[in-house]
Amino acid sequence: MDYPVIDIEGTGIRIRELIRESGHTVSEVSEYLGASTSLLYRYLRGEVLPSIDRIVALSVYLEVPIDDIIAVA
Repeated sequence: MDYPVIDIEGTGIRIRELIRESGHTVSEVSEYLGASTSLLYRYLRGEVLPSIDRIVALSVYLEVPIDDIIAVA
């Protein structure tokens, strides 16, 4: 039985889109998350997946449900 898995690259694309739609900058989001800007860019490029804590924080900051952030393959 196959089960859904998180698409890391797709999640990065979604985060990038949501940041752009929100009108916030990458610097503002990284400051809110307490993360370096370079780490946030790694999320946006789909190199690494944010921790669940940071996904929840993104959800709150960008005012979107978690399901809108995580892409599933």
